[in-house]
Amino acid sequence: MNRLTLWRMDTVTDYNAHMIRRTVISHLAVIGWTLVLSLATAAAGAPDNVVRRDWYFRQSLRAIRDWETLLAQWEKRTPEKDRTPVFPLPADGQGVDWPVPVPASLWPKGRPRVQLRLAADEKGKSQVRVTRGPGAAEFAPPDKPLVACRHVGGGAKDHWYHHYHRRFDAMLQVVPRLAPFALELAWPDDWQRGTNSLSLRLRNAGDSPLRVALDLTFLNAAGGPIPCGRQELDMSAKATASARFDVHLADPGGGMLVLNIQAGKENFWLPLLTYVEDVEGVLRGVEQVLADDAMRDACSVPVRALDENDKDPPDGLPPRGGTTSDASTELRHLLRRRAAWSASSPSAGAEWRGLFEQASALRDRLLLGRIDFDALLFLKRRPFNSEQPFMDAHHLRNPPGGGVYRLSPVRPDGTVTPVLDSLGEGVYRDLHLHWDAGKLLLAFGNGSDNWDGKQSYHIYELKLQDADPSPREASRGLSPADQPDVRQITRGPKNDCEPLYLADGSVAFTSDRGEHFIMCGGDRHAANLYACSADGSNLRRLSSNMFNDFNPTLLSDGRILYSRWEYNERSVTSLHNLFAMRPDGTHVSPVYGNATIRPNVIMFPRQVPGTGKVMALLTAHHGQTHGPVGLVDADRGVDGEHPLTVLTPDVPVSGEKVIDSFAGWFSDPVPLNETTYLCSYTPTVQPWLADTWAIYVGDRHGNIALVLRDESISLAEPLPLVRRPRPHAIPPTAEGYAPPETSAGNADDDAHLLMLDVYEGLSGVARGTVKSLRIIEDVPRVGLHRGGVIVTSATNIYTVKRILGTVGVEADGSAYFVVPADRNVYFEALDADGREVQRMRSVVCLRPGERRTCVGCHEGQTTSPPNRPAAAWRRPPSRPAPPPWGRDRTISYLRDVQPLLDEHCVRCHAYDRPVAGVILTGDLTDRFCISYEELVRHLHLANAMRWDHGDDVYARPPYTYGSRSSPLCRLLDKGHHGVKLSGEQWQRLAGWIDANGVYYDRYDEGRWPGRRIFAGQAGQAMREVYARRCSSCHGREGGGERDTWWLSLNWRRSELSRCLQAPLARAAGGWQRCGSVFATADDGDYRAMLAAATELGKSLRANGRGDLLSLEGTGEWDREIPLPPLPPPKPAPPSLADRRGTWLSDLKWASGASGWSINKDKLPRLDRDAENQPLRLGGRRYVKGIGTHAPSEIVYPLNGAYARFAAVVGGAEERGTVVFRVYGDDKLLFDSGRLEGLGPTRSVDVSVKGVRRLRLVVTDAGDGIICDMANWAEAAVFKE
Repeated sequence: MNRLTLWRMDTVTDYNAHMIRRTVISHLAVIGWTLVLSLATAAAGAPDNVVRRDWYFRQSLRAIRDWETLLAQWEKRTPEKDRTPVFPLPADGQGVDWPVPVPASLWPKGRPRVQLRLAADEKGKSQVRVTRGPGAAEFAPPDKPLVACRHVGGGAKDHWYHHYHRRFDAMLQVVPRLAPFALELAWPDDWQRGTNSLSLRLRNAGDSPLRVALDLTFLNAAGGPIPCGRQELDMSAKATASARFDVHLADPGGGMLVLNIQAGKENFWLPLLTYVEDVEGVLRGVEQVLADDAMRDACSVPVRALDENDKDPPDGLPPRGGTTSDASTELRHLLRRRAAWSASSPSAGAEWRGLFEQASALRDRLLLGRIDFDALLFLKRRPFNSEQPFMDAHHLRNPPGGGVYRLSPVRPDGTVTPVLDSLGEGVYRDLHLHWDAGKLLLAFGNGSDNWDGKQSYHIYELKLQDADPSPREASRGLSPADQPDVRQITRGPKNDCEPLYLADGSVAFTSDRGEHFIMCGGDRHAANLYACSADGSNLRRLSSNMFNDFNPTLLSDGRILYSRWEYNERSVTSLHNLFAMRPDGTHVSPVYGNATIRPNVIMFPRQVPGTGKVMALLTAHHGQTHGPVGLVDADRGVDGEHPLTVLTPDVPVSGEKVIDSFAGWFSDPVPLNETTYLCSYTPTVQPWLADTWAIYVGDRHGNIALVLRDESISLAEPLPLVRRPRPHAIPPTAEGYAPPETSAGNADDDAHLLMLDVYEGLSGVARGTVKSLRIIEDVPRVGLHRGGVIVTSATNIYTVKRILGTVGVEADGSAYFVVPADRNVYFEALDADGREVQRMRSVVCLRPGERRTCVGCHEGQTTSPPNRPAAAWRRPPSRPAPPPWGRDRTISYLRDVQPLLDEHCVRCHAYDRPVAGVILTGDLTDRFCISYEELVRHLHLANAMRWDHGDDVYARPPYTYGSRSSPLCRLLDKGHHGVKLSGEQWQRLAGWIDANGVYYDRYDEGRWPGRRIFAGQAGQAMREVYARRCSSCHGREGGGERDTWWLSLNWRRSELSRCLQAPLARAAGGWQRCGSVFATADDGDYRAMLAAATELGKSLRANGRGDLLSLEGTGEWDREIPLPPLPPPKPAPPSLADRRGTWLSDLKWASGASGWSINKDKLPRLDRDAENQPLRLGGRRYVKGIGTHAPSEIVYPLNGAYARFAAVVGGAEERGTVVFRVYGDDKLLFDSGRLEGLGPTRSVDVSVKGVRRLRLVVTDAGDGIICDMANWAEAAVFKE
């Protein structure tokens, strides 16, 4: 607990006299200790200013953590309007210095000076003139908050979905307010442990006497506030007065002094943030380093726990040296100093600071001593700044500048020399050293995604020297920077990055030469692995992953280890994991994380020398290349926490979004052994700052020591300049090396796959159930314009799919078959009816001629193969039997599924939901068609966009998804109204469902950006009519992709569109399903809507949307779809008044709480949803009801006045899951069970006779509150 003692000014003299009499002897002792410390520091070699500043820069993390804690407590008791400091600005125009609250030592480049004064701007208006150092003055209005300065450890900015904020940022803002006095504050440059003096000088700026009251309060992380006294000063006109407070800071850590000043009716206040060095934390780190060193040093005596009672050496000075024993003695010496420290010493603060610096120097010396080589290569470079790590890993948002440099010896005062900085304006990146340490690969360029040939990244090779150094000889000279021996290996307009030497002397790298886009960030090209000969010839593609491959490195066994992102019907955020392949691209296999949520992304994997373990950076999907450092031991498992050891324990492991770190950020880890690494690191929350990253050496406890900092630019990619053993050379598979190419292999190239037993991993599935395997291809998005995400379905997957065919499964569960090579394929186990039992929610890309074996379906990687020969192996491989429509055609809902609905279903499901339940016509909606949007809610489909959701990461049980479990198929199996599908129609329907309900067969959007047909003038005209004529019944706003019941277009005959027919009177040729809104076809609004629909229909026929383009050549364009006879007009529903009912939204609740609301008041919304939009459920819009968000509770006092409660309830947000409960006097009356967002609704109708207190509850269904909006539609209570 931080403690503070304060003495009034009038007591200071007596106190000092008393202390002098008490401490003469102890003072002499302190002089002796100080001399000892000085001698010790001198013997160790005093750190340079950069190192010392770095110690305190890193201490700012502890300070900020404490400040955030105490400010969180302070905010709870302080109204928001009173949280910005108010600084007195002299009304007479005198300039005054604003007291920058952060201690000077915690500014890495010195504390800024900020001066404020009242002045006239260029227009003669009185303003606050703000001067920050030598910069030009700015003007700001008085009495308005202004940012006086920013600290690099603060946030104050949202970036890429993350909130980089610090509460102490608000303490660096100020409201300048005119005051009748001027304040000059003299306070310590740095607060110290012990007694500190705070002096104030005030000047009366007016012509009248003035009384000023000063109050000082102390806040700390453990509690508070602590009142520290009050002083009152009287000043005559123009006079001055002084005050002084002596402040005693007793404990390490951060605190805050709050100075309140009252002058008449005006109040001012300003914060002063305090900090005392965390000596205990540094000493604890020294103990950890020593303990690890002792365990590694067989010649060292194990280090026992040390304390201040251990004896010093006879001469009182710790001996210097590199051994664990010497350092242990020095640590004991420091522990004794810590125990002997006394707050009563006149030099107490300096002594404590000396302890901190000596302990920091010892820690650094120990950690730097683990570096057993003499030269280090590294990059000077500004940080990358992309939305997602895969972008940083390849080519986006990387600011130019810097170069390749060398440090020798490897310590902060070593010599830095340029190696290569002469290639021009661009980014130097991706260093990879040959195992003989004689040459270096790198990428250079500016990383344009436009492929204009001017800014692309290319691979370069730099010769260092022909000498063959030992590890301790690696400090030999390099080629002079002004005449580097460098050659360009790759060329062309595409981007080549992340090179590495393969064991056969060729070069592998990542490249966007495949020309395909990231599926969910489709305005950026994705990278795959390529290889070429050392001279750039014989270019060949190693991987065809349609998503992304990045960060390759070479393992000692000769395989390429890399990070791979793919999300075939799985979480788009969670799966950027470690894979390995042979250097010819064959035998791709997961190494770690293919069913792990956190970490989302594993980057920069590097094998730990002499082990099979891998060190890597662990980061988030939406975030840059920063996070904790981890060690992966695949021998302990391939997923989950058990194989993973976090080496930076204070930095959180993130999921989809970066979790805020109060311990800084790591990047570029390079293992020296299992527990020691080089890295780049920034002691800030903002990873994009241009000059805060430096190179450090760290250990498994998170202790780090500075290796090198350049205060003008960030440093990255440390690379020891040492030899290493030559990796094992894996002989290429003859068929595995495809001919030189720049794109995927030919469609006719084959690979062979043997599945030994499909039932391995199919828990609960009886043998004999699986009769065949369906092979489906995820088709890459290649050769299209840039344009962001392209919608392919309403199920939150982004791919176009192709059914390549089916192969049989033998009675023993084995299958042996041909797979098209260089395709992204996956498999589904089918039963005798061709319905899905289980699906593979990952993709495999086999190389031409590759032969692979798998054990079963979703079996564990350690599962042993069955101890019997596979029946399928005794025969030649099967070739997939294509579907009736052929293996080359991708799935189109409008072409492949809608015709069978037109034949069997439209005769009943044509007009409106109250009569038909669902509408199954093919009228186009904004992005899809009506029947599609109706049916996807009645299928069991996978979801890629429930970020970090376990169901979308882990293997799911059989029958979780697909046609066998689909409610639609079960309904048809029961003989729904005599509907009987042919065999081919079942193939189409089941294949479409098992392909996860994909809608489009192509990525090309044509002239319809976002696939949206109602986004232009025609849609706007229709919405305007809707607002005038329809919204009084259907809701106050039109639009929205779920408004299929009115916002749709009959693309064959526009005049038959639902929005025109439903409100048109029968006498005028309409359906009159909404009453007779339009009595005749001459109604002006009807004609306006007809004109808009007609024009839209013409545009679609001339320039078809993707779904219509799939119909070309099929005859579907001109086919007439007959509608059934009109049902009788709907009777008007009984009014609420007739039923003696009252809408709950018209009653006053006793209490209401929502887990989230758009304006952050966390209150439910009346007749609107939680986003303040019209209420929607199940595709319908409701005028009355209550919108809320889990967790929610709304209480109404019924007091026994009502008989029934009724409502329609459901999840109102895609990807959410909620549960509704109704309580009457705390008795459960209704439980909805788990409801999916935008899925089926439930009706509530319960008795509330005698109920005095009605309680409506919404919970999150136990899986978190993400996307858990919930609506109580048409919620009402009735008298009878």
